[in-house]
Amino acid sequence: MLLKINQIKVPVGTALSKEDIAKKLHTSLHDVISYTIEKESLDARGENLVNSYTVLADIKNAEKHLRKKDVQIGKEEKYISPEPIQTDERPVIVGFGPSGMFAGLLLSECGCRPIIIERGKKVEERQKDIDEFFQKGVLLEESNIQYGEGGAGTFSDGKLTTRMKNIRVKKVLEELIEAGADQEIYYQNRAHIGTDVLRVLVKNIREKIISLGGEIHFSTRLESIETNNGKVHSILTNTGKIQTNHVLLCCGHSASDTYETLYAQGIHMIQKDFACGVRVEHPQALINQNQYGKFADHPALGAASYSLTHHSSNGRGVYSFCMCPGGFVVPAASGPKQVVVNGMSPSNRGSRWSNSGMVVEIRPEDYSELIGQEELYLRNGEKVDADSPLALMAFQERLEEVCWLNGGMKQTAPAQRMDDFMRKKNSFDLPVSSYTPGLLASPLHFWMPEFVTSRLREGFRYFGKVSRGFLTNEATMIGVETRTSAPVRIVRDRDTYQHVTVKGLFPCGEGAGYAGGIVSAAIDGERCAEGVYNLESNK
Repeated sequence: MLLKINQIKVPVGTALSKEDIAKKLHTSLHDVISYTIEKESLDARGENLVNSYTVLADIKNAEKHLRKKDVQIGKEEKYISPEPIQTDERPVIVGFGPSGMFAGLLLSECGCRPIIIERGKKVEERQKDIDEFFQKGVLLEESNIQYGEGGAGTFSDGKLTTRMKNIRVKKVLEELIEAGADQEIYYQNRAHIGTDVLRVLVKNIREKIISLGGEIHFSTRLESIETNNGKVHSILTNTGKIQTNHVLLCCGHSASDTYETLYAQGIHMIQKDFACGVRVEHPQALINQNQYGKFADHPALGAASYSLTHHSSNGRGVYSFCMCPGGFVVPAASGPKQVVVNGMSPSNRGSRWSNSGMVVEIRPEDYSELIGQEELYLRNGEKVDADSPLALMAFQERLEEVCWLNGGMKQTAPAQRMDDFMRKKNSFDLPVSSYTPGLLASPLHFWMPEFVTSRLREGFRYFGKVSRGFLTNEATMIGVETRTSAPVRIVRDRDTYQHVTVKGLFPCGEGAGYAGGIVSAAIDGERCAEGVYNLESNK
């Protein structure tokens, strides 16, 4: 019998051992046969800094320990991959971010030899294009922070946190570890990989898919999905036609042109909540002091993170998003006349800055608040109706364009000291920032939509109460953070994962409105791959 044992405390800097487990159980060291770590978390509440562990342990005479505190019957769950099949049908995966990547892995392991198309470039080439963009502002619209191998997550902090209780989580982590990630991601609280390591993992996963019979075509963009009697029969790309009966649509949350194309084709989609706001940058030392207190300078601790949430007076959420300790604020535009910012951290989280998205929840009904502000609900010069599936996307795009205008019509980002924002005052100087293209002092409180700024101020006042120093004059607000999730949902059947009106089309991942983050997107890719497998294996 396996036992699940919680709250095993070990001083930070000391490795967990069988002795610690035996001590927790008040039993002999020889009774501890083996163990695996399920969870590790930092506990800084007492006089000493400790790690708290949950383990699954094989213990002699396990039954006698079940009445002890923090002990219960343990169960080791494992994802069982579908049995390989032989089929002439080759599914097509559109997009090679986390959902497309893990769908491709599973289908390759099952013998389905997927064909994957990605509008961007391989990660090695993509890195060069992004470096050029960071340094010189030269944007390539098909190779940037949003588009390319690995998706937007490759150039982020690489967070692996998820609230999902799903057996597929272990499958995702095991694949990442096989590709080269540290074993510790399996149990660390708020595990992350870092952008530098992610680039290596992405390349290794690509090579595994190819070795299993999959194909990956870069610089290949979806132009349309061709159907016959409500079923997929092929796709058109910028490089030609591909015959297939199954398309997994893993296009990512920034593929606005793809949404527009599919909507024009009659593919059913609806508006979806998303969030927008700014990225807030603090000195990392301040966050360390706030989170770790007297342990702030402990050599075994890395850069501290935080998570903040507040429900504003009208019920809308205000929260931190994609917090990057020891990271950098980066330009994340994917098209002309856009300023979009995001956060990125290397694996060592070693910079002197901390940054996080600070965003407010935007729901479809909020669009009506824009009436009378024509410039904020025009798309390509035309008004977008409030009930259009593309309405929130139009708002998102227009806000990015307004940010570009206020940034001097280049990648310089408009910014404001948080203290000035709270008092609705202009900032005449700005702290030194990690944002490479540079900042331009700008009254964000004036030109951003009032229903966004008022909620941010309310949230910031609350955060200042619960997080000492959060409202420091050294905190910089950098505009705008808009790519938190897709503003549309491409509607699918709950059981088969196929589109509600087009058979053989599997809307998948963040871009389809069914995930948020690397792990959840990867899991959704696996779900949709299983949907394709079920169709093929039941023929």
